[in-house]
Amino acid sequence: MKKTLALLLGATATLTAANAAAGELEDVNARLELLERQNAAIRKENAALRENQRLHQENMRLKSPHAAVEAAKTSARPEQENGTFLAVSAASRQARNPLQSYAADFPVKAPPLAGPALFKAWIEGGAIWSGGDPVFSNYSSGNFTGAFDLTPKVGWESAIGFDHRFAGAPWHISGQFRYGEGGETSGTRTIDISTGPLTGTHTFGAAHKETRWLTDLAVGRDVAGIGPGALQLKGGVRVAEFVARSSDSNVQNGTLGGVSAATSSATDSRASFLGAGPLIGVEGSVPFAGKWAFDYNGDVALLFGRQTLQNTVRNVSALPPLPAPPS
Repeated sequence: MKKTLALLLGATATLTAANAAAGELEDVNARLELLERQNAAIRKENAALRENQRLHQENMRLKSPHAAVEAAKTSARPEQENGTFLAVSAASRQARNPLQSYAADFPVKAPPLAGPALFKAWIEGGAIWSGGDPVFSNYSSGNFTGAFDLTPKVGWESAIGFDHRFAGAPWHISGQFRYGEGGETSGTRTIDISTGPLTGTHTFGAAHKETRWLTDLAVGRDVAGIGPGALQLKGGVRVAEFVARSSDSNVQNGTLGGVSAATSSATDSRASFLGAGPLIGVEGSVPFAGKWAFDYNGDVALLFGRQTLQNTVRNVSALPPLPAPPS
């Protein structure tokens, strides 16, 4: 009985020892697997660090004066790693691009979206000179001839307008209204036409004035830059009118034997053009010196319309009364 008990105890001890050895083996295998994973992660990090260092060196090399030549030579040569030649991949060729190299050193940011809605209203005024061809008005009396120079002088112009940019988009809608007048020009001349018993004068007068107005409605889009200083390209419709008013007068006064008589004539002319058509233009702003900015704009329009000329003539005579017929 004692022998049988001893044998059972011996078998139990053997099984316990075998189970302990198996547990230790599993623990060792788990630790080895963990070490293998940690080593793989370390190798991946080391490879990423080496690639980053290589890109940095490549970037510095491309910044040298001979960057283009060296890049061409490098792209034509295969790389060697651990004794094995590898074809240059598309990613490596992109890394040799200077722009891609810069991107390796600096974070690449997407262009910012358009900001919130922005509404601007403006008003302006100033002097204007229309220039153009000279304007003359001729006159004559007997053997005397002359002319008035009625070329417009410096005038004034004022305007009001607005520009609205939609929220989160580069699109605008804008409009304006302008009105201006050229400086009025005029002249008078009096000529003595007395001959013998007749005394009299001949007086000439002339005047000229130009006015203009236009209104625009356009849709625009930012094509370069962002914010208030962006370059805006716009297209729309323009309606405009140009009016030139001229007047001429001719007055004669005479006295003969104590009897006076007078005649006068006047001509008023109105030439105008009213038209509408497509408009294209650019607009922008260049900031400088803190809060100051240089605003610029330019546009061109093709107008289709009607040109009219209207003349009004008035004649007035003041003659002495006729003598009463004999009874």
